Amino acid sequence: MGTASCCTQRTMTDANRWNYVTALAIIALVVVSVFAITRPTMMASGTGNTAQRTITVNGVGTVEASPDEAILLLAVTNQAATADQAAKDNADTASRVIDAILGLSLSKGITKDDITTIDYSLTPVYTQIDKCVTTTEVPLPPGDTKPQVICTATTPQLVGYAVRNAIQVTVKDMNSIGKVLDAATGAGANEISGITFTFTSGTYANLQKQALQNAVQDASGQAQTMATALGVHIAGIVSVNPAYVYRPYINYKADTSGATSTPIQTGTLQVTVNVQVVYEISA
Repeated sequence: MGTASCCTQRTMTDANRWNYVTALAIIALVVVSVFAITRPTMMASGTGNTAQRTITVNGVGTVEASPDEAILLLAVTNQAATADQAAKDNADTASRVIDAILGLSLSKGITKDDITTIDYSLTPVYTQIDKCVTTTEVPLPPGDTKPQVICTATTPQLVGYAVRNAIQVTVKDMNSIGKVLDAATGAGANEISGITFTFTSGTYANLQKQALQNAVQDASGQAQTMATALGVHIAGIVSVNPAYVYRPYINYKADTSGATSTPIQTGTLQVTVNVQVVYEISA
């Protein structure tokens, strides 16, 4: 009995020692993990003691100018009994329209590169004619002796083919837009979808720079006014971000029916730039 009790006591002592060592290892891992997690936070909080004081303003700059480019949307539409004939007639007319435009004598002439086909379609054309018969066999109201007309719908019948050939013409001679329209309609163009006034890429780039300069100047003026009112000084610029730049268009629907000449008024367009500027201020 005494020997057995001695052995049991030694075994439990070894187990306690193992548990103690394991517990120490777990505690050490927890301490290391906590230190690794909190150390970057402590460093970040240590570097953020001095807050930067700023004001934010939005400047707007607008430049207005006359457009120096127009995009005309023209089309030739026709119909014939067969697809081949419809396509041939359309091709002949469209060729005459293009030749008439290219043959114009303009200060800034139109070349083949300025004319682009934007749509071409050939579709069948159907019609549906009701079949009507006159009969007296239908029961009539008392005193009504007029014959009754009864109509029934028939199967749609193919009556021909329609072709539409649409082109886009870029015009840089703004005083000759009416001449171009007149030449096109005189040669057979029977659809004018509209006119878009805009700027050439070089002109737009210059206008955008001017609008951006105006926007920055507007922002600077606002910042100086705010700083004076607050009793602080502008120390520098933190950031400048253009909010958006847009390029407006004016669309004009032309109606040349019965007109000896087509007057076109181009008007002016605006280029606007918005910028957001953040300024650093000091006392």
